Amino acid sequence: MNSTKSEISDTLQQINHVLKSSSNHYANYSCKTVSWDDVQRGTVGGGLSCWGANITDTRLYAKDGRQLFTVRGDNWNERLAKVSADDLMLVANGNDNGNDTLQPFTLRHVLQNIRTFGGYAGIKCESLDDEMLDNKVSVRFQTTFLPVNAIAESRNAALEFATEAYNYNTMSDEDPRNLILLCTTQGIAVQADGYGSKRLYHHDIKSNGTVSRHWLEAEESKHKVGGEQKESDEERLDALSRNKATSSEIGVRGIGSRFNVLMTIQVPLRQKPNDRDDYYGGTLSYGYSYCSAPYSAPTYDYFGASFLSDDVECDEGIAVECSFDGPVLALPKSRSRGFPSINFKTKRKGKSSAARVSKGSFVDEWDGLTIQEPKRHSNEHCTATIVMYYTCNGGVPTSEDINAAIDDIEELYRGLEGNGQLSDNQFDFMKSELTVKDVNDISKKIINQ
Repeated sequence: MNSTKSEISDTLQQINHVLKSSSNHYANYSCKTVSWDDVQRGTVGGGLSCWGANITDTRLYAKDGRQLFTVRGDNWNERLAKVSADDLMLVANGNDNGNDTLQPFTLRHVLQNIRTFGGYAGIKCESLDDEMLDNKVSVRFQTTFLPVNAIAESRNAALEFATEAYNYNTMSDEDPRNLILLCTTQGIAVQADGYGSKRLYHHDIKSNGTVSRHWLEAEESKHKVGGEQKESDEERLDALSRNKATSSEIGVRGIGSRFNVLMTIQVPLRQKPNDRDDYYGGTLSYGYSYCSAPYSAPTYDYFGASFLSDDVECDEGIAVECSFDGPVLALPKSRSRGFPSINFKTKRKGKSSAARVSKGSFVDEWDGLTIQEPKRHSNEHCTATIVMYYTCNGGVPTSEDINAAIDDIEELYRGLEGNGQLSDNQFDFMKSELTVKDVNDISKKIINQ
């Protein structure tokens, strides 16, 4: 049974109320209906831009169409960590060594053997790894609480959902900006971004080679909020008998054994050249903005740091300047959605637990990727978004559970040597000077798609 729209709103408001009422690190987090999961962000005159050479908006939707949310730090100058591809674990069938059982593999191993792991989707190239680039992978941690309703005692309450990715730099399905690895403890679903927005589904490979797409399912469990999920033998066997996810190492090393993780990895690809590359190859100069048709002229407005608030709404224009550490391009509306203003009312407290993230119900049969010989981008690094899912049954999450979810994220960040903010020098590998071509391509995408 699905939750109502009001239950989602109540849950979001409760989380924001708890976090924004705090005076410590909890106040650095809030609910986002749009998450910026960017591979390569642009800079102008040394300041961060909301745009870039490889940027993605991610949304979360329930099966019935209601929009969900994630809880994370600031979208603009986001909290990040960096790891080597050797320290990022994926769960997949190990059919490259004669063992087809699910087991953890490093991201580097998967990229080095991409045909083994992605051949079912149509990939024919042997490898997509880059020895140097893969020494630095950007990682962001998020969490969410999904409201579920009480049902018969013989079944756990659950909610089916899917993520949706909108990459601003991909114009067609035949020329994706990124290969996407959607990862749960039930395996890897290899797909790509493309024209417009793309729903990211779980994949199921049939014995005859056909591939079906499935919703993801978040099912309540007996495990607490925060930390790993250590299953008993009885729990594990029950989950396997129902074709549900079981606990395994997934994500960064040291994360422990979990079944509530959904990890999305973007592998940047080389795109086809177009006729405008040379003409639009210049970078934006400090103090200048750029606007393309059908917008009549550049707009020059200067804003203070308050402009960086995630709940800012600005007119849908292509070129507006503002300030971070220098001038940057302002947010198009599609990037500016933050959290609704809080109109908090006390709601009944529910029971939260770690969600078992598994393959859900059937969506359709899938024909596979439209690109079979992808080539790795020459200077962009992979990025991973790791989301811990929780369910809440019978009300809104308690402040103790909300804080526990954030403490879990904080501990994961602190456990990695490289962690900080996007503006830090250590994350220069995922920033580059914004070019006029980037702006024009993004403008074209927004106008046409």
